[in-house]
Amino acid sequence: MKIRRAEEKDINSIWQLIKSNFDEVMINDHSKEICEKFKNHNKPEKLREQMRWKEVYVVENDGEVVGTGAIANFGDGDSPKYSISNFFIKPELHRMGIGRFIFNKLLESVKKKGVERFYVPSSRTGLDFYKNVGFIEDKIQPDIKDEIIWMTMTLD
Repeated sequence: MKIRRAEEKDINSIWQLIKSNFDEVMINDHSKEICEKFKNHNKPEKLREQMRWKEVYVVENDGEVVGTGAIANFGDGDSPKYSISNFFIKPELHRMGIGRFIFNKLLESVKKKGVERFYVPSSRTGLDFYKNVGFIEDKIQPDIKDEIIWMTMTLD
C-alpha cells in the first residue's frame, strides 16, 4: 500500500470512491438529498477544479486506488483554516487501517505548515473515526442543515 499526490488520471477512481461511499454507506446516516448534493459537488469536473487548490492524496493497493483524502484551506491568507476534505475509503475496505494511513499523511502535511488547529467537516458516518484520531466536536455548528459536524484538533 502506498500513498501519493493525486493526478489527473486518478479523477475517475476518486469519483467512484466518493459515489460508492454516498450510495452504499453514508445513505444509512444521511438524507438522500444531502447525499445527492455532495455527490454533485464532487463530480469529475468539479474534482478536477478542486485539485488546483486542494492537496489531494490517493492510496493505492496493487495499482488500485482504494482511498483518498485532501487538505483544503477554507480560510484565507491571514487566517487559514486547514481542513480535511473528500476523505473516502473503498466501502468494503473500511476498518482495515487505510483511513488512519491517509489521516497520518494529512496530519504530517498540515503540521509542516505550522498551523495550530486542524479542522474537519465530518459526516455523521465519519464522526467516530475523527473522534478516535483526536478531533473534538465544535460547540458552534454552522452547517447543521447540510448534516455536517465541524470538529477541531489542536496541534502541538
